[in-house]
Amino acid sequence: MPTYTYLLQVLPRGGGSWATLREPRTGASLSGTFGVLEAAESGLPDAAMAVMDHYRKMELKLRISFWKGRRLNERLYTNEISCMVYDDGSVAVAEAIQQEVRNRPKEKPHRIRTDCPHAPHDASCGHSGPCQQVHRGPECEAVRPACPACFQEEHSTTIPGLVEEIRRSGELVCRCSSCEALAFKFDADLVCGTCQWLVPHVNEELEDRFLANGGEFAPPPGFCIGCSQQMPGSKRSFSFDCPKCGSNVYLTLDSAKPGGTIATMCPNSECGLYITIPASTWCQECGQNLRPPDAARRLTLAANEIRLTESSDVREDEGTRLARRLAKAAESATRRYSYLTEEQKNLLLDNGFLDSLFSSPSPLADWVRDVVEIRAVGHEIYRSGGMRALQEAHQRVMELGLNYRIAARTVEQYWDGIGDWRN
Repeated sequence: MPTYTYLLQVLPRGGGSWATLREPRTGASLSGTFGVLEAAESGLPDAAMAVMDHYRKMELKLRISFWKGRRLNERLYTNEISCMVYDDGSVAVAEAIQQEVRNRPKEKPHRIRTDCPHAPHDASCGHSGPCQQVHRGPECEAVRPACPACFQEEHSTTIPGLVEEIRRSGELVCRCSSCEALAFKFDADLVCGTCQWLVPHVNEELEDRFLANGGEFAPPPGFCIGCSQQMPGSKRSFSFDCPKCGSNVYLTLDSAKPGGTIATMCPNSECGLYITIPASTWCQECGQNLRPPDAARRLTLAANEIRLTESSDVREDEGTRLARRLAKAAESATRRYSYLTEEQKNLLLDNGFLDSLFSSPSPLADWVRDVVEIRAVGHEIYRSGGMRALQEAHQRVMELGLNYRIAARTVEQYWDGIGDWRN
């Protein structure tokens, strides 16, 4: 039976280019969207439909491309695609794909907007991967709005989507995904006219407007006081990590009864945990709409007796941010550990194996991703500041509180062999 490498892609709701599916929390490609299978050439459409079935609930347009042979560690080129299967069952053969590629206009190379007085706050920050789309993470220089009520960074929307909504509506009052306050008031003055990104002083302006209003803004007339005007984005879907194994769970609730408790099963067949989505994830005023994604995720994990790592306060120093990042990775690694095979557990003790994955061209598997992140951060700290910097970073994790002692011990364990660090 011939072997094929496949890649599943989605078309974003707002249109644009086909893209790979990524976990909202980490930006890593979702497992199962890239892999190898065996099938006769005539059986590729059926094989594609079987792969797509798991992702149809997202209600996005899907397609799968196939390349002949096993190409897990090779570059995949468009001119080598054997066939392409779409979610409606249509199939594009190699000849048609190549003709489309030849007719496609050449893309303009990405460049820094030298004419923008605010660069590099826009997409010209140069970061790749998920950062290029939503500019997550404290290391990115791009501007992101922070809630003037709770000072938590807002991750529920891409900046281009927010800017488009501001341009369409003129004035926009938005709800924070963390504290749920109607605390954001945007207008065209907060959008850079050159690069169509938020201006660098947006957070200072948002805070001034919030204080001048005396706190939370009133919802528009006729809108529910509990759920109106959330940050632009999906209103009836959210994602979180399985409380048992850590696999990503993505939920669309269009078919669910509003206001009720929902039970769903972890997509990891080896886990099979039934997860409770509490009634409190719905608006407590009208009971018809989901609360903001961060709140829905927090309430879901709490209902399943999982403690969340605190959100990042934009006023925290970089040392505390790094400590929370390490703690979150350590907690996730600990949660997954008991569900690993003996072979996987042994590999987690192999420092050479873990370090070899830093520059892997393929997305890392869920079971090893968090541990590799812990070691990568440890190496980076050691290179920049030596053993003293490592010790100080570990101490910062300890200082997050008594509940983080296990996380600190996990970090200590996976830093073994970095410099003079010994577990």
